[in-house]
Amino acid sequence: MSASHSALVPEWLTAPAEANELVASVWPSSAHRVDDGSVEIAGVSVFDLRDRFGTPLYVLDEDEVRAHARRARDAFGAAAERHGIRSHVYYAGKAFLSTEVVRWVTEEGLAVDVCTRGELEVALAGGADPARLGFHGNNKSVAELERAVEVGIGSVVVDSPIEIERLAAIADRRGAVQSVLVRVRTGVHAETHAFLATAHEDQKFGFSLAGAADAVARIRELPSLRFVGLHAHIGSQIFDSAGFRESAARLVDLHADLLAGGEIPLLNVGGGFGISYTSVDDPRPIEEIADGIVDAIADECEVRGIPMPDVACEPGRVIVGQAGVTLYEVGTVKKVTIGEERERTYVSV
Repeated sequence: MSASHSALVPEWLTAPAEANELVASVWPSSAHRVDDGSVEIAGVSVFDLRDRFGTPLYVLDEDEVRAHARRARDAFGAAAERHGIRSHVYYAGKAFLSTEVVRWVTEEGLAVDVCTRGELEVALAGGADPARLGFHGNNKSVAELERAVEVGIGSVVVDSPIEIERLAAIADRRGAVQSVLVRVRTGVHAETHAFLATAHEDQKFGFSLAGAADAVARIRELPSLRFVGLHAHIGSQIFDSAGFRESAARLVDLHADLLAGGEIPLLNVGGGFGISYTSVDDPRPIEEIADGIVDAIADECEVRGIPMPDVACEPGRVIVGQAGVTLYEVGTVKKVTIGEERERTYVSV
């Protein structure tokens, strides 16, 4: 390969020793090649799937989704149990949501996090208990908030002062008391792509640390709202717990200050746990991440001499990402000459 040609290729992309090898960390564990060179997933041929459903087709291995859901549930459950608290694991619907996925993850003991009216309706249609749903989003419509309160949603993560007032008015009209969390920007940057880091100050989500205290004070003045905890999300495709540790220190600081106004049963650390998209990605095991996050919160609470709240998290892609593949069929193959020495091949699907 010439130097000019190699400039078109990512540094990590090297020719495999065996062209037909499936990278174990990227593919579902049930995926394997059969004698004719094709692939089976959970014992089903991709050709049979194509013939039945056409392409493009997104395929999920149910057993693997369920296994990842149980693993996340057990990892955070064990980490929390060591400190005498409970954990709450929400499947992040933004990763991939369908009624079947809702059924799988809820049967495995997970709650579900939704971000739109559509996701809320899918979760309900999939049999999710409304009391085990959380509603996110930085620009929830009045209609979405109305529907959330109507169905008895477990919690709403409020994101702005105007949303607090809107939600309080809706709950008051309905004679309800709505549980809410306050989303906080901790200022911690995840070790990830800049566009995926969501806790720095110049972005659309949540309140600053100082603004969050004011938001909580306002919520506590409103009889139709009940403040149950803080929420922070530091990014996506995060491979370890280092960023969560620093975020936990800042969250627990604020949590400790707010305890003077009443009990706070929950601390939600968000999610964003990464998966292997390529052969060189190396995310830490979910058990290691869970231990790191929960231990960090425990340490910060101990330093401040305050009781440790229950811990919630929202893993999404780590549950469905590796369990899924997309089937495409090649339509055209075209070689394009670039200058005098380089050529790129386009494969269209």
